[in-house]
Amino acid sequence: MADRRPSMVLPNPIFEGSEKRVEIDFAPSASTPAAGLRALSRAQLDELMSLAACTIVSSRTNDHLDAYVLSESSLFVYPTKWVLKTCGTTKLLNAVPRLLELASQGLGMAPRRCKYSRASFLFPEQQPAPYREGFDQEARFLRTHFGHLGNGGSAYVLGDMFNGLQWHVYVADAHGADAAYAPPSGRPFHKFEVCMTDLCRVAAAAFYRDNPAFVSAARTTTDTGIRGLVPGADIDDYVFEPCGYSMNGILGGGFITIHITPEDGFSYASVEVTGFDADAFCPADMLARIAAIFRPGSLSASLSVDAASRCGGYAWGSLAAPPPGYGVQSATAQELATGGRVSYYTFGPDPAAGAPAGVDDAASSRCSSPGLAAAAPRGVLRHMPSFSSAPSSSFDSGSSCDDRSIASGDEGEGAATGAGKAAAAAAARAWAKGLALSMKRVRFEDDESGGAASSGAASDLGSPVAAGAAVV
Repeated sequence: MADRRPSMVLPNPIFEGSEKRVEIDFAPSASTPAAGLRALSRAQLDELMSLAACTIVSSRTNDHLDAYVLSESSLFVYPTKWVLKTCGTTKLLNAVPRLLELASQGLGMAPRRCKYSRASFLFPEQQPAPYREGFDQEARFLRTHFGHLGNGGSAYVLGDMFNGLQWHVYVADAHGADAAYAPPSGRPFHKFEVCMTDLCRVAAAAFYRDNPAFVSAARTTTDTGIRGLVPGADIDDYVFEPCGYSMNGILGGGFITIHITPEDGFSYASVEVTGFDADAFCPADMLARIAAIFRPGSLSASLSVDAASRCGGYAWGSLAAPPPGYGVQSATAQELATGGRVSYYTFGPDPAAGAPAGVDDAASSRCSSPGLAAAAPRGVLRHMPSFSSAPSSSFDSGSSCDDRSIASGDEGEGAATGAGKAAAAAAARAWAKGLALSMKRVRFEDDESGGAASSGAASDLGSPVAAGAAVV
């Protein structure tokens, strides 16, 4: 038998697609530069992203905002608004104290409003503290920094804990519900966010660089129909190696951002359309077009408006109909103590309605069955999350990402279950140190044993802080 060299293949770990999102509005002072938060230097932005455990890959700018594609999701900077969205095992909240410090000391700006939101984590045990401990710990951390605003902040959990993802929201506002919230545009800030799991394999294949049909990120954006979601947007897109996709599109004061983890077993995609007028698009139509692109096994949608009902936003914050081929699993509306409202819907395939829109019979037969995490076939490329977001472990004592500003505790316990995973994560980290941090995936050769490390979606069943009970 011929000698075989030791395998250089590491187990295929899961990648958490669900994003954490924080949106902070600031009040300027007489000493604030005209550019406001946009006056932060690139070095300061890099510092903040390093604290959050991600890196800037590329950027776009217009007269209203700056948009950055990150190694894990996106950053949007307005003169008085900061929106940071990160996935994987990033530490988004780590950047908050330093951001407040830079805004106060360098720009003369103080926070006036904070809104933090996320869907359920698919793999909560992989998260660092405080996310691993549940949403109540995240809300408590936020309250230590924004508890002086208004009523001290409120926390909500929307959705059905047994069907689909839940939606977690913390919001604090210096003015409370008595004063209408006005973004820089002078209009209510509308947000439409969609989270999808169990993506159709045929649809997900478009987001692999080794796909024979792959030409460029721009071609992928056009061919999949993504470019048509917000016509006229200035798009900054990237297909990662060997797979994964991120995109920012900016148009006036609004943006669209999309992030895709296409791998079997933990496929996930998110689409957010934010900052446009209420009549710029129909939420039900937008959701139908998004569902037709990705053909997910399940999806959820959050619609929110950060203004009192007198602004007319509540009429926008609802869905007229589910996307074709899907039925409503749950529908929840929460009126916020700070003013405004969040509506949250979860959807699953409706057998009586047939295949979702855009899925022909042949394609449908090749799509993953909802709820089933199919094992990756032999011969597919393995991947690891980028070094900047790889789970920490007891084998790694040199991580530059320190959770002490959030919560104390050993991050390694939950970040890797078992010595095998911990060793693999540590080995991957050592292997990846010489690579650019902006790479979202690291390519490995496949071995002859076949099969990836198995993973099953774990539900986030943590104690809700406050449940939204009003059914739409």
